[in-house]
Amino acid sequence: MKSNFWQRTVTGFFYVGIVSASTMLSEYSFMAVLFIVNFFTLLEFYELVLPDKSNLEKYLGIVAGSIIYIMFAITFSANLSLAWYYNLIPVFLTVFIIKLFEKTGNEFSTLAYQVLGILYITMPLVMLTKTGYFDSFSYSPGLPMGFFLLLWTSDTGAYLAGTTFGKTKLFERISPKKSWEGGAGGILLTMAVAFGISYIFDDVSRMDWLIIGVLISVFGVLGDLFESLLKRNLQIKDSGNTLPGHGGFLDRFDGLFFAVPAMYFYLLFTN
Repeated sequence: MKSNFWQRTVTGFFYVGIVSASTMLSEYSFMAVLFIVNFFTLLEFYELVLPDKSNLEKYLGIVAGSIIYIMFAITFSANLSLAWYYNLIPVFLTVFIIKLFEKTGNEFSTLAYQVLGILYITMPLVMLTKTGYFDSFSYSPGLPMGFFLLLWTSDTGAYLAGTTFGKTKLFERISPKKSWEGGAGGILLTMAVAFGISYIFDDVSRMDWLIIGVLISVFGVLGDLFESLLKRNLQIKDSGNTLPGHGGFLDRFDGLFFAVPAMYFYLLFTN
């Protein structure tokens, strides 16, 4: 237990440092880190849901997801026409056409998982990239950095409140350790930090930051529960062992994949 604690601490320190530095440094370092997250999370996901498939079938989804991420990142950073989004069509058509040559007998179930991985992982990371250009054609680290800070705060607050006061199970069938008290603690601490962030990053109003904080807490937990459901269905403990003490990339970023769309669509419809 003690060894695991120090593993988690050291890994968490480097993880937070790398993500924070890359987000604040430049648009290119920010995109590079998200590209790496996209690649390794897709790799883990396809290894989990397509364990008996060939490398071609696994890497086809990874390559498609990587191309889609790069395409959107270039569109945002170069301020290209929205017509560039139509490039999604040939990417998916290529994936569909390759199915004609696989000869596995269950091409459509494999295709469903490949598309699911892109929708579940790549598109939220695309949305997170867009927040760096949300109200301007030039990159601003305020929204993405604020997002990460609030997501980490929510995790910390939920853990501290859950271990101290947690009695009422939140979703025992899927995640026995999560409690309503932990969830409430995560929301309260996140709102407090969101209030402070509003003095540092003025990309949106103070009220927006407070609402975003609540959305990140709620949907971050839902994202965590969704990944727990996936692992229970597959009867595994961790999605991988890439990050010592934390499991895999999917374990580390599961909350992000639900929290980003919640924040993005709130901003889209209110600003």
